[in-house]
Amino acid sequence: MEDLPYKKEISLRHHSPFPAKTEIWPKVRLLFGREGIPTDLSHLYLNEHGESWANLGYWENTKEYGTACANLAEHLGTLAGLDQNSKLLDLGFGCGDQFRIWENTFGVNVSNIYGINISKIQIEFAKRRYEGKGTSPNLILGSVEGLAKFEDKTFDVVLALDSLYFIPNRSRLVGEVYRILKPGGVFVSAEILFSDRKISFWETFKRNLISKMAKMSSDLKKVEGIVSEYSALGFNFEVLERIDPFVFPGFSQFILEKIKSEKKIPKRLAGRYEMLGEYFGSETIKKHFEYWIYKVRKPE
Repeated sequence: MEDLPYKKEISLRHHSPFPAKTEIWPKVRLLFGREGIPTDLSHLYLNEHGESWANLGYWENTKEYGTACANLAEHLGTLAGLDQNSKLLDLGFGCGDQFRIWENTFGVNVSNIYGINISKIQIEFAKRRYEGKGTSPNLILGSVEGLAKFEDKTFDVVLALDSLYFIPNRSRLVGEVYRILKPGGVFVSAEILFSDRKISFWETFKRNLISKMAKMSSDLKKVEGIVSEYSALGFNFEVLERIDPFVFPGFSQFILEKIKSEKKIPKRLAGRYEMLGEYFGSETIKKHFEYWIYKVRKPE
């Protein structure tokens, strides 16, 4: 395992409205740690067979993490209609395992794959996979601002595989996506959104704090907000599907079993993963978040 560039972050898990200080202090110490931020390589502990997946996965008919993650990547590719002629941009591509799926399953030329990511260590990791090969994807270090380098009407497809809820300034991002898509081009995303349930002030506070501590975007929306914002730009919705029953429980079961069987996971990271697994398997997450996959098209 490589040295990981951690940053401080915290999260929240309360079993009662006013837990005793002695109950929460060990958790706070864990959650103030540097382990498990979205831009590091902690997720390598969850993978096998040289893979480096970091998405939550689509768990229908599987209990294997790599298969579930590949299923979600393939689901996006199918919705996007990827083929050998597709020129695509992947927003927040992680370590790029999905490139292999899009190349092998749909015939996408890897030289037509572009990716943007704010994590230098993840980009370097992804680039090493293509050393010595004739072609490689075009990987860019940057965030929303980096999209300005692309000319209008550059891409057939823009994809976001379980990443958009970490990317700030959605309004600007979606505007840039619309600009760089060719007429008739599509944008497909699988992502966490706020639940549409009515919740108490306390649950809202917990949800907002969890979002902040997990480094999620400060402008996270409910699904109706997504529809409104994308439609206002001119996008046409073609697919809008809620899939959290196939995402949250499967990921929860996997990660809780993984930390019991994998002894190489550092203790503090295992503690964080345990809390994450319990949260994703709880009734509380149903009050806080939903998971959606959607496809929008830029008019011809």
